[in-house]
Amino acid sequence: MKRFVIPFSVAILAVATGCGGEATVDAESAPEARDLRASVTVMPVTPKPFVHQFAVQGNVETDRNATVTAEFSGLVEEILVREGDRVREGQALLRLNTDLVDRTEQELLTQLDLATNLFDRQTALWEEGIGTEVDYLQLKAQKEGLEKSLETLAEQRDMSVVRAPFSGILDRVFVKQGELAAPGVPVARIVDLSNMYVRAMVSDHYAGRIGEGLPAEVVVAGVDTVATRIGRVGSFINPANRTIEITLPLPSATRFLPNMFANVWLQDVALDSAMVLPNALVQQDVEGRDFVYVVAEGMATKRVVELGMGSGDEVLVQSGLAWNDQVVEKGASRIVDGERVRILEQ
Repeated sequence: MKRFVIPFSVAILAVATGCGGEATVDAESAPEARDLRASVTVMPVTPKPFVHQFAVQGNVETDRNATVTAEFSGLVEEILVREGDRVREGQALLRLNTDLVDRTEQELLTQLDLATNLFDRQTALWEEGIGTEVDYLQLKAQKEGLEKSLETLAEQRDMSVVRAPFSGILDRVFVKQGELAAPGVPVARIVDLSNMYVRAMVSDHYAGRIGEGLPAEVVVAGVDTVATRIGRVGSFINPANRTIEITLPLPSATRFLPNMFANVWLQDVALDSAMVLPNALVQQDVEGRDFVYVVAEGMATKRVVELGMGSGDEVLVQSGLAWNDQVVEKGASRIVDGERVRILEQ
């Protein structure tokens, strides 16, 4: 007797069909259908304020920064102030030795007494018709000449006191007591910090976009940041570097000092309502066109956009979008034009 082996699976199938029913699969036991659409997040295009700034480099300056010198030579006899003192306009800073002036003055006074006596006598004789006119005029000229010399000596004595040309801070004294001061040699430096400004050079590319009163921000790293406005725009473009000069006044309460290096941020555009997108959302195709993806009715569509100026991480959109368009924010790099997508909640 021959024996036949029936596979187990076939036996099960036979039993199933033998029971009078077809083979069926329980629908509840089948795996759930998967949503294979790409997931993205979107942001609506809404009006936003837009401010554009650009930076230039400048230098803090002041016109009231004077190096004081003596008007005639002499030994420094006394220093009347200390470095760091606040001085007033005309206040004495130091005094030079005037011994030579004093001796010269005594000699001239002696000569003037004699000249005055001779002139008075000659005048009395001249009134009586005695003597010549030449003698009278010579004595008169001698007397007046000595008087002028004494006036000059008085002016020199006043010059022996070096005074502050304006009110400010005595920043430095360059001489010591007993040293020689001479015309043209600095003896002190006075700085007035109440009227400082920043001088900066701006590319002629912005010449048509800057003017007096334009908002600006002056930043000195580690010191202070102040808001100001352009006070003056130059009328000449430097041909060597194609720049135009501007000055920006600084408030008196700043901690800036002359010759500090400053970064100047100039605000040339300020819009209350503009179409703005983050730079990160804008892509570029193989033809060099800027584009974004816009989702409508579950489908992502490529939109070529024309961009304007950028500021920080934002850029102006000139054309290509409409208000309330849903621009793909996250997931844009994983989709293509015409693809159906699933929008995730932020």
